[in-house]
Amino acid sequence: MNNLTVACVQQRLSIQSSREEFESEARRFLRQAQAKAARIAIFPELAGVMLAPPLISSLKLGFLKREDQSKQPGTGLLSRTWGRVAGTTAGALGGGFRGSLERLIQKKSDAFRDLYLDTFAQLAREYGIIIVGGSIYLYDEETGELRNRAYVFDVDGSVLGYQDKLNVAPTEQGLATPGADLRVINTRHARLGLLIGRDALYPELSRLLAVQNAELLVGLAASPGVAQAGVVRSAVALRAEENQVFAAVSFLLGANYLSRGTEEEFFGQSAVLAPISLSPKGDGVLVQAGTNRTETLIAADVDQSALQQLHETSRFRPRSEMHLANLGPVLGEMYAAGLTIEEAIAQDLAGVGQVEVEEPEPLFGEPALEVEAPTTEEPEPERPEAPELAVPESPPPEPPTEVAVDIPSVPEALSITGQRQPEEEIEEGEQAGDGSEDEEAQQGA
Repeated sequence: MNNLTVACVQQRLSIQSSREEFESEARRFLRQAQAKAARIAIFPELAGVMLAPPLISSLKLGFLKREDQSKQPGTGLLSRTWGRVAGTTAGALGGGFRGSLERLIQKKSDAFRDLYLDTFAQLAREYGIIIVGGSIYLYDEETGELRNRAYVFDVDGSVLGYQDKLNVAPTEQGLATPGADLRVINTRHARLGLLIGRDALYPELSRLLAVQNAELLVGLAASPGVAQAGVVRSAVALRAEENQVFAAVSFLLGANYLSRGTEEEFFGQSAVLAPISLSPKGDGVLVQAGTNRTETLIAADVDQSALQQLHETSRFRPRSEMHLANLGPVLGEMYAAGLTIEEAIAQDLAGVGQVEVEEPEPLFGEPALEVEAPTTEEPEPERPEAPELAVPESPPPEPPTEVAVDIPSVPEALSITGQRQPEEEIEEGEQAGDGSEDEEAQQGA
């Protein structure tokens, strides 16, 4: 990939009464992309679902179409009122648009998929542009599962590959189950890595695409509510920065006919994104839609040579520098088991909780269970050894005891009679001896 112009379609969800009506809307965007010399055009998540109404019964389709017209911008009060009545009637006939779509997938999934593939293949050939078709719900015969799937079409209309949504929303229950694989799709201009909806929120998925040498991360989103749309948009920008690749994200807008109840409308601000160092304003944005509420097409050039230079000269090199210390096996175990963050915390996979929870248990358990009792029994046989060491030390005190016993024998040796005298006499003899010694000292003097 050298210099490449990428276009993002920001499209409103609407009820199309025929294939020709859908194609007319798609051509409106593709003409703009062609005028901007775009080589790749990206339609948003669930854009392909707009091909479903032509396969629905004409009676119900009429009510759905009337409801959809009442929700278009600039519609008057009377039209909105009739639209609500039509929507209620369509719901009574079988769950509104969502109910009809669920039955269509169950009964005519092949016809729905073929219509989608034929339509986008024809558009790709007609405009000579690689098209990332907006995703659709379909039944996968190989796995027997429902998928939210987006296909990529080459300029000759051939299918280059597809990607299933891995992290489906709770509101998609009954329409799709999580996909199983994540692949880079090779095109003649760039290697694409598709992230559908909330898949962009998980850095691991983008890292796996980067490891497969993806050159452009492609986000397709249908986000209910302004906040969720902002989260997805910010996530795609972060994925571009942390993997040092280009990214583009296209959002679906308008009424949410796929919800059960009062789900918020779809919002989003489509953009072509780059690492911050390669963006003109230093915000990671090459181009973005002016608002998150109106249809538009945006396009921007991405410069692969500048990106390659960034890889080689940037002080921040996440593609070539990463130190996990001892955490690699922990991450491996976590991902192999498919654990979420909450599940990993509960299992204390990182070993952080052991200090707080497991360590105090033996401290409190020792006094109660008298764990050291066996250790106190072991020193008991050693205690005799201590006295044995003390026995040889006791003889030194014994000689003074013997000297004390021999002291009375001294007066016997000095006594005139040579017999043992009572203690009183011995003391008198000692006093007399002291006096004689004094006299001898005086004489010597």
